[in-house]
Amino acid sequence: MSPPRFILAWFAAICLWLTPLAALAAEPVGAEPEIKILPMPVDRGTAARVLVEGLDENSGLTGMFDGRPVFFFPAGNRLIGLLAADVMLSPGHYPLTLKWNNGAREVDVTVRDRAYGVRSIKVPDRQVNLSKSDQDRAVREQKLVIAALETKSPRRLWREPWVDPVGGQVNSSFGRQTKMNGVLNPRPHAGADYSVPTGTEVRAPADGVVLLADEHFFAGNSVYVDHGQGLISMYFHLSAFKVKAGDPVKRGDALALSGATGRVTGAHLHYGVYLSRARIDPVAFHRLTSLLPSGEDLRPRRSQAEGQAAQPGS
Repeated sequence: MSPPRFILAWFAAICLWLTPLAALAAEPVGAEPEIKILPMPVDRGTAARVLVEGLDENSGLTGMFDGRPVFFFPAGNRLIGLLAADVMLSPGHYPLTLKWNNGAREVDVTVRDRAYGVRSIKVPDRQVNLSKSDQDRAVREQKLVIAALETKSPRRLWREPWVDPVGGQVNSSFGRQTKMNGVLNPRPHAGADYSVPTGTEVRAPADGVVLLADEHFFAGNSVYVDHGQGLISMYFHLSAFKVKAGDPVKRGDALALSGATGRVTGAHLHYGVYLSRARIDPVAFHRLTSLLPSGEDLRPRRSQAEGQAAQPGS
């Protein structure tokens, strides 16, 4: 005896409903991306590489660390980001939050303490105990600098390892606290001071676009360069400018001449690097850029199968 017609119709409907689910279950699930942070732990006041395998530039990958964005760029068949631990960040464990089109993950990052020391300098009293007009001026200039440091061009503008802006020796290292006229300033020295005479040519360490080229009370003649993706370099106490705001620069281009303008004890170049507003050691950052792929290594690589498929038509 054949089953009633309504049972056959019900069974057919169930089969139609289950078919898409079965097909979905049969679809291969993408492998989780492999994420490495190098070096680990990360010293406060330095940057680290975030290496991501298994995602490409169309994945929409974004990152956040210590409230600061982490930008990524393609390199071969992976993505690379630069993570910054500000010089004032307390040692401990912090999450790196990563999100992409169809996933998210938190990665634990260990930030390690680093001893930077203390330096003592003496400057004219009027540069410490400011007059009302000097104080007002310094506040106005600080607002301009903060606006410049908020620049986050989405595109990475540099491709090669960074080079030193001058050839002189670093005589006051990054991160030291400053005892000025006998009073300790709790804010650390946010750059490296190069001992060079007035008139030394200051060159761009990497490609970028000039954000500011102006004279400021504390920093004297100053140049700020945007290198893209939250990375900004700065040069203080200059004697003359070779560029103006909006100028594109290439690695090795002349930015200015060194000098002794602003609050200084003598002629030198103050050179700083900020990454997403985090103050990092520029000398250590130069070493890190030498570990990144450059030139041809930044292009997406074809798979072996793609290369073989292309051969007959060549």
